[in-house]
Parts: sequence; structure tokens; C-alpha cells
Amino acid sequence: SSDLENQSVAHIEKTLDGVATAMRRLADGTYRRCVSCGAEISREILEANPLYTSCAAHPQMGEAQ
Repeated sequence: SSDLENQSVAHIEKTLDGVATAMRRLADGTYRRCVSCGAEISREILEANPLYTSCAAHPQMGEAQ
């Protein structure tokens, strides 16, 4: 398989992991809460990327907010 295929598979797996995490957080009531400090994650951040788990004060590693 090519590097492009490997990158595509890795991206899809990362996205699916993020969706699974978001679903667990929805179920346990922590979806809009920052995993670092517990503050509410802004609507703007979640509209930009519904898989974010951090508030603006705690940007996620490897992700620009």
C-alpha cells in the first residue's frame, strides 16, 4: 500500500476514535467540558470541530483552535 493510503487510513482511524470519545462524553455528560480544567468549551470551538476536548485555554496537542 502507498504512503497516501496509509495516511488516509490513519486519518480515518483518528477521526473514528474522536467520534467514539465524543459519544462517550455525550453519554456521561462531559461533552462540553474541557478535559484539562473542566471549563465549558465554547460553542465556536465545538462548531469548528465537534471532536475537541479542550477549552481555548488548553489547546489540544497537534490541533489549532
